[in-house]
Amino acid sequence: MAKLSKTFDTSLEAALHWFSFGLKVIPLVPNSKQAAVKWNAWLETLSIETIQSHWSRNPSHELACIVGDGLIVFDTDSEAAERALSNIEMEHGCRPLFIVQTTRGCHHYFRRPSDAYAKSDSHDSSAHPDRIDVKTGRGMIVLPPSTGKVIKSCYAPNIGGLDEAHQAFIDDVFKHNGRQPPRPSRPYEPSTETADPTPVTEAKLATLNALLEHISPDVGYEDWLHVLMALFHETQGSEDGLLMAIQWSRDGRKYKGQREIEVKWRSFRQDIARPATISTLIKLVKEGGADIQAIMSSNQEAFSVCDYEVINPIPVPAKQDERPNTSPLTAFSLQGQLKALQDDLVEQKHILGKLVLQGQATVFYAAPNSGKTLLVLHLIIESIKRGILNAPQVFYVNMDDNSQGLVEKLQLAEEYGFHMLADNHQGLDVGRFRQAIEQMIADGTARGSIVVLDTLKKFTSLMDKVKSSEFARLVRQFSLKGGTVIALAHTNKNPDAAGRGVYSGTSDIVDDLDCAYVIDPVPQPDDPTHKVVEFRNIKRRGNVAQAAAYRYTLEPDARYEELLLSVQEIDPSQLTVAKQAAEVHSDAHIIESISLCIDDGIVSKMKLADAAAERARCAKRSALRIIEKYTGDDPAHHRWNFTVQERGAKVYHLLTPPSGPTEDPPPS
Repeated sequence: MAKLSKTFDTSLEAALHWFSFGLKVIPLVPNSKQAAVKWNAWLETLSIETIQSHWSRNPSHELACIVGDGLIVFDTDSEAAERALSNIEMEHGCRPLFIVQTTRGCHHYFRRPSDAYAKSDSHDSSAHPDRIDVKTGRGMIVLPPSTGKVIKSCYAPNIGGLDEAHQAFIDDVFKHNGRQPPRPSRPYEPSTETADPTPVTEAKLATLNALLEHISPDVGYEDWLHVLMALFHETQGSEDGLLMAIQWSRDGRKYKGQREIEVKWRSFRQDIARPATISTLIKLVKEGGADIQAIMSSNQEAFSVCDYEVINPIPVPAKQDERPNTSPLTAFSLQGQLKALQDDLVEQKHILGKLVLQGQATVFYAAPNSGKTLLVLHLIIESIKRGILNAPQVFYVNMDDNSQGLVEKLQLAEEYGFHMLADNHQGLDVGRFRQAIEQMIADGTARGSIVVLDTLKKFTSLMDKVKSSEFARLVRQFSLKGGTVIALAHTNKNPDAAGRGVYSGTSDIVDDLDCAYVIDPVPQPDDPTHKVVEFRNIKRRGNVAQAAAYRYTLEPDARYEELLLSVQEIDPSQLTVAKQAAEVHSDAHIIESISLCIDDGIVSKMKLADAAAERARCAKRSALRIIEKYTGDDPAHHRWNFTVQERGAKVYHLLTPPSGPTEDPPPS
């Protein structure tokens, strides 16, 4: 069987290829797993025409596919998971004919026959590195050449050529993951006999507590929910059981507060055919390696331990006259909360130039030493001087500075009346900062406060999806209470194909905050004494600027106050001229080589590209790009043009430079 190799120059080319391969492609926001369109509407009209139309308008969008019921994808995030999946494949004779390499593991694609039942399932890879995620049905999987995804191998011409993942193979993957093999729900026939509930004794509560001590509240969502269901069943939905669930959950990283637990608890029911029971807890304790016999022996009278597996609960169909009068969604209703929400609102006015709105959470990404701290401090001070900001409500949390830098910035804070906070000063650390933010959310003092985080990596792990998402949730709560957060973060070391900065870490911060900017330097070949940077918006909510630019001095002996005073906003037209001059300077060597080749009589396009690339010692593609970039009839912006001769041949000639000063590149 021949191996198919394929590379893509554009996302549009890739989307068309995967669509012809048989996949239900869908566009993604760049560097994320967030669909750029509504699923249902997109899939209803999915065609070559809609694909071409979308990616022509949005060439930077990446792509994924909705797996569908006819496919199943097994996702490994570690070497251990990859070995486990390979062993299961070999045991069942299922060949992975299409594999995508990811940053941490692989995606193995299979057809799912109509008589094989499966469901999507995911796991915490840090807690269970050997487990295998499953994507099928409405599951979404990212496709090459999106960020971090490349084709490792493909021996199938289309999805019809993939091997089938039969039921036994699927079941063994779920068993390996410690899950019950998935099966369709069976109709439940309630018994006509009703047994008296077993009394909830102190011994039973003690045994449940003893089991919970050996189960981490940071298990995957499905296991966490089953633990709550088991506690509800065994305690008959009592307040003692609810308190137990809250106390156990609050030690987890993903704990969102007591209300979430209460809402879940109130949605459970006693009349369940196959409920989660103490066996759920026993199973999780065994998986954790604890001695279950020792735990249970202290309370033998509380339970009769059995060996059956946990089965997903199936609700009993309620009789017409037994249906609840209110929906479980009523618990989430904001009815009657309008006044409280209005009290938390703040005026959404521009507070840092036109880059930040009050009451929102904004992040600025920039390379180290790009001046992001200098620029933000300049904007804060300007807003204080103009009366836009109330200085005592501004808190600059400086967690990434040396002693000299801290003293310089504290002098500014003292002069203009805003607060400067620093790590290991006045008892501040990240833990106490979070406690203070939570207190401000609870007592209403978040409203009107401006908090600057310098830099964001000191407050959370940007590479950890769970931690960064949880921190973003805290920031969102703060902004919903009328607070404003401005976070400073770093870009990756490697820029994108256009040479622009790319935000570091997972996409969760950009996805969850209101606005995000990347700060890119604009080269200044003719003025080495100043630096120019451009704020480029990559995510916005509300009327904020799409872009803004500033310049400041680079004089080595300038004091920090002098640097601050040198900051000036640049008019967009001036920025355009500066960027064009920088581009010409960057392209100067290849421009000169092309011009010399034309002078030498090499005037057809492809021969010109070959000769110029050899003379400039650059790639032919680069020479061709410069030829096209500077072709035209305006001597102020172009360097050459062409005439069309016999058989459509393009013959190039140099333009006469305009009189007076020009932007011609200096000789190399």
